[in-house]
Amino acid sequence: MRTTRRGFLAGGGSAAILAGAAPRSAWARTSHDVIVIGAGLAGLAAARRLEAAGLRCLILEREGRIGGRLHTLRDLPGAPEAGGIQVGQGYRLLRAIAAEVKVPIVEGGGAGAGAAESRTALFHINGQTVRAADWATSPANRLADGERAVLPLALAMHYARAVPQLSAPQAWLDAPAAQDISYAAALRGAGASDEALRLIEANLNGNTLAGMSALSVARTIAIYRAGPGPTATIGGGSQALPEAMARALVSTLRLNQQVDAIHEEADAVTVHVGSTVHRARHLICTIPFAALRSIDIRAPLAPGIATMIPSLSYTRASFAFIPAKRAFWKDDGGPETLWTDDPLIGRLFVLGDDPPMLKLWTVGAGADLLDRMDPRAAAAAIAARIEAMRPAAKGQLDSGIRFFSWQKQAGARGIYHHIGTGDAATLAAATRAMGARLHFAGEHLAQASSGMEGALESGMRAADHVLTRA
Repeated sequence: MRTTRRGFLAGGGSAAILAGAAPRSAWARTSHDVIVIGAGLAGLAAARRLEAAGLRCLILEREGRIGGRLHTLRDLPGAPEAGGIQVGQGYRLLRAIAAEVKVPIVEGGGAGAGAAESRTALFHINGQTVRAADWATSPANRLADGERAVLPLALAMHYARAVPQLSAPQAWLDAPAAQDISYAAALRGAGASDEALRLIEANLNGNTLAGMSALSVARTIAIYRAGPGPTATIGGGSQALPEAMARALVSTLRLNQQVDAIHEEADAVTVHVGSTVHRARHLICTIPFAALRSIDIRAPLAPGIATMIPSLSYTRASFAFIPAKRAFWKDDGGPETLWTDDPLIGRLFVLGDDPPMLKLWTVGAGADLLDRMDPRAAAAAIAARIEAMRPAAKGQLDSGIRFFSWQKQAGARGIYHHIGTGDAATLAAATRAMGARLHFAGEHLAQASSGMEGALESGMRAADHVLTRA
């Protein structure tokens, strides 16, 4: 529900009391009450909250579209997703907002990459293609005794005991320093073989096992346990949700606004976009820290924020969207998904049969490799490798492969954050930091959620803090 500022204040509570503390005349030198940088879920959620309290917002977005890392490629057949896909059962904020802006949530949204990922796959490991039923006895299986019966994609869950068992998703915030060890060290401590470590890292939702904290994995497991069940998708494509949220706002939203500098002053914050200077009493910056590193920030920053802006870890992920002449994966009787230890291929998902479309998803070193390659050479190499791994693909892959790298997006520089080894306490402090006029939000500053839900959580929390200081 949208309310007036008077209605919000009448609701009581410290936020309501303090929001009325500053006389409106003190805002005369500013063009807006609050500037929000970033028109992704976090920025739009913050703007919704502030508008409901009667504040005037200016939203500045670097890209020529709304959505941030929710990016539906509508110019490609089937409109595949380059960004966020999964809507978990525990995504209460997202589901509530989607209902308010009349965007449908589609339960059981198919077997696209990340939407409802199959528990099995056709494997290509150590140069050999292996079906799941043959994995335990295959010569390609070089796992240690006790691991050989575990499918490569299930090894991480097999060693779930390696990471701390958190009582709740937000328990990572106060976890002992002794638990903030590398995921690699935690897996070794649980008895994982070198081959198991190699296969887990091959398609890790991170860059390296050594660089990811065991607490990052523990948090992911705790979030799933708090909201178990099948994932869903956003009807009309993920980007449809932020677009609908933006349409419901009365705030000014400007696209193609590259912020060059943010300066906090005694009574305001200024934002420099080329030769234009915007001024407001408060600013909420929601862009990823990896992208924020190129912006000149002159402001007193909390220690956790100051440390994390230059150092927070972001997963490198690159995709190839591959049209096919026909649904060749139906010819050999194997699973649709191809799961490999080849860094250039990573995982290959079927996005749909009509039109036939595949999505290659590679991370870390594989993403770096793909990003360095000439697109034509990469397309040829990918087609040749897929055909070798799955002979039914021979001659079926069209030449019109579309590549997408989140590292190459100046407003992102990575697909999502993870807790780096040894960084948990500092990141926890960053999520709790409350600025005077400059505030931060985004999925990287969520406490109890991740992904899309985390972005909404942190955006709302930042808005609530502004309201206590307005």
